[in-house]
Amino acid sequence: MASIYAFDIDDTIEQHGGPVTVTALLELRAAGHVVGLCGNWAAFCQRFPDWWRVVSFMNVSTSKETLLLELRKQLPDYDDYVLVGNTAGVSGASDDVGAAARAGWRFVKESAFAGGAR
Repeated sequence: MASIYAFDIDDTIEQHGGPVTVTALLELRAAGHVVGLCGNWAAFCQRFPDWWRVVSFMNVSTSKETLLLELRKQLPDYDDYVLVGNTAGVSGASDDVGAAARAGWRFVKESAFAGGAR
């Protein structure tokens, strides 16, 4: 059962102030899931010049919600669609909870993911 995981960057990924490790992203990918970025992709790419070994997609020009809607439309046969990110005003500035809800994706808070929630 393969899923699509989209990760916010700032306050989510370890090298950008969050608890989620790049190793965790690599483990998801190795398990057959699609893994990508829907946040500050330029900062991620600066820290990981071989970013394509970690992620399969990134959002470079649209809102998170639009990206998530488009991914679900273009890749309809996955078991689950998961956005890992922040709760605005609690653990970051982005409204990742809202973006996931509006796009019909399941939301997992970054700290919960780091603690093992998938």
